[in-house]
Amino acid sequence: MKYFSLIMVVIGVLILAGCKAKEEPAKTEKPATVEEVKKEAGEAVQKATAYTTQQMDEYRKQAEAKLKDYDKKIDELQARAEKMKKEARAEFDEQMSELKKKREAASKKQEELQTASGKAWEDVKSGLDSAMDDMEKAYREAAARFK
Repeated sequence: MKYFSLIMVVIGVLILAGCKAKEEPAKTEKPATVEEVKKEAGEAVQKATAYTTQQMDEYRKQAEAKLKDYDKKIDELQARAEKMKKEARAEFDEQMSELKKKREAASKKQEELQTASGKAWEDVKSGLDSAMDDMEKAYREAAARFK
């Protein structure tokens, strides 16, 4: 029985040794060189620049489309004005003048956006957003007043 227990212990140890997870050889990574780091950094800058340019172009297209849409809306209001009486027409002309000023301000900001870059682009974009909001408000007021 003594030998049996000893044999069982030896078999158990051998089984456990066989089940041990295989150790993978340690990877030996070579250190990065200055050239590799410069290359990767350059690629990252190029990708970031391309992405930023893409976002700027997309915003410019959206702004241009909005301005064209407002031009159509303003033309529609002008067409309605042709049917108004003199008293209502004078008030309408006043509001249209204000709306056109807002449209012109937005157009100027949109032109500035075409040449702006970096921090200046963010500032001009913010100004254009504000000008578009002002124009939207003026349009809504004019349209609601002269339905």
